[in-house]
Amino acid sequence: MSSPAVQVAMIEWEDGFRRLEELRLPARREEVIRRVVDEIVAELERRLGQTFSLAELVSVYDGSAMWARDIAQRTAPDVWAHDLTIVQDAAFARFARNAIDFRP
Repeated sequence: MSSPAVQVAMIEWEDGFRRLEELRLPARREEVIRRVVDEIVAELERRLGQTFSLAELVSVYDGSAMWARDIAQRTAPDVWAHDLTIVQDAAFARFARNAIDFRP
């Protein structure tokens, strides 16, 4: 059983992933916002590597808003692509699926 912190984070991440999937954007905008998510995932890979637990991911999440926003701003100049409740949380949801203790 996972900790309450992991459970809460997973809810937030899955909500961000759901919101990303529910966006109805023109193809170019969708490509931009998905590129932002991809870049945040790439940064998570650099920070955590390939073997990590959900607790370790939550620890990184707790201090990630600043660097995730920096990545979003560098990747896309469009302010609409910087909504961390979508791009950051969707990236963490996607990355969480690779955790050693992830259970669908």
